[in-house]
Order: sequence, then C-alpha cells, then structure tokens
Amino acid sequence: MTNPLPPVVFEAPPVTPAGYGLLAAATVTEMSGPARQLGGVEVYPYNCDDGYGTYSTELCDDDPAVKAAGERGAPLTFDPVVVYAASECRTDQTEAEVLARAAHTRSLHEPLLVESAFAARLLADAGTPTTVPDLASAIGTLEEFLGEQGYNGYIHAARRWAARAADLKATNGTGAVPRTNIGNGWVFGGGYASALGNTLVATGPLFVWRYPAFEQVVTTGSHPQAALNNTVYGLSERIVTVAYECDLMAVTIDATP
Repeated sequence: MTNPLPPVVFEAPPVTPAGYGLLAAATVTEMSGPARQLGGVEVYPYNCDDGYGTYSTELCDDDPAVKAAGERGAPLTFDPVVVYAASECRTDQTEAEVLARAAHTRSLHEPLLVESAFAARLLADAGTPTTVPDLASAIGTLEEFLGEQGYNGYIHAARRWAARAADLKATNGTGAVPRTNIGNGWVFGGGYASALGNTLVATGPLFVWRYPAFEQVVTTGSHPQAALNNTVYGLSERIVTVAYECDLMAVTIDATP
C-alpha cells in the first residue's frame, strides 16, 4: 500500500479593495494625533445659504424687493464609527503575519461597513423618499434637485443600478467616480446593497476623516468553552467619520411589476 502525497499548500495573495464607492467620491482627510473626533464632527456648510434672489431695475418701484441676508445652512453633526477586523492566530505564523492579515481584512471591508453606516444616516435625514417608476425617472428627479442647489453633487446607489445606468447612457463609466451626462457623480457603494436597495439618494459634497489604523494582539483569557481558553487573535481597527454638506433628497424605485 502506498502512502498518498500530501497536498501542496498555496496561500492566496491579498487582493486590492474595490473602488467606485464613497471613499473615491469624498474629500478624504488623513488624521493624526489624539482621536479628538470621538464626539463627532459638526459641519458648518458654506454652499447652502438662502440669501439670494432677483431685483427689479424699476427705479420707481413702490414695493421693491428686500435684499436680505437670508439664513445660513444649519450645521450638521456626524458621529464616527470604529471599523475593526480580527484574525485568529495560527501556530505556523508570526504575530506580525497575523496582524497583517487582520489589517488586510479591515482594508477590504472598511469601505463597505462605512458605506452601510452612512447610508443609514442618509435615509434618516432624507425622510420619506419620493416614489418613482424607474431608474430614468429617479435620475431625472435627483438631478433636477441637485440643479436647484447650484452645484454638481453625488447620487448614491447600490451597485445593482450601475449596469442599468450604463444601458440608459446615464454614466460615462470611466474614472474612479463615474459621472452622469451633466456632471453629477455616481457613488455605487458596495455597502449600499442592503442599506439602500431600491432607494437612491442625492447629496452635496462629501467628506471623510480617518485616523491611522490601530493594531494589537489580543488574548481573550478565560472562556466558557474550554477549547477557546486563552484564544489569541490579531485586531486591526480604525476611527472613521463621514459627512455631507447641505441638503439631500431620496427617491425609491417602485419594484412592483
């Protein structure tokens, strides 16, 4: 009887995180020093004051318009999230290798987790979405809204809508941030799938603040299951805050046949 040869071990290489999401569209600020944003970030908007209008050139107008200063956009506070990944230790790997694995897992899933949390905030702020019959109507409604704001903004959508948008020729499909025909950015977030579903949200400028990742080896100590006593794993975590400026609008595509 011959002994079978053992299989050759192959360690799959790490892959690069996917793009086209929130981090590609936002202005990202890399933070350093103490984590002073644990209490959140309060955004004072610059681009949504309402002190504007038109004025008649009639010199003898008995009731001229008042050129009032109007109101500044209301500040908004955004809370941070702590994104983490943990990788169990292995007897044939060093602590550095285990920490590298945890850091890679976090880098893969951090954009998705951040997008999912941000989508929940967008839906809460937008209120009841407007129902539209199809994607073309959704794009038109949101672009009309953004046009009324005076700036190009972003349309947040689950990736399921990317192919349909291309069919409609409503995206140029190039670059880290695809654009609509009139210049608004698409944010096809991988983390928007269940969070947004058939809902699309239009926002103004986007901002992300993130601190350096913190990594450590953790020992759990006593555990109710004897097999898990003194379990050791690598932990990688990072504080991330996401914000938008000014107003937003949400539409839901009616999925009823």
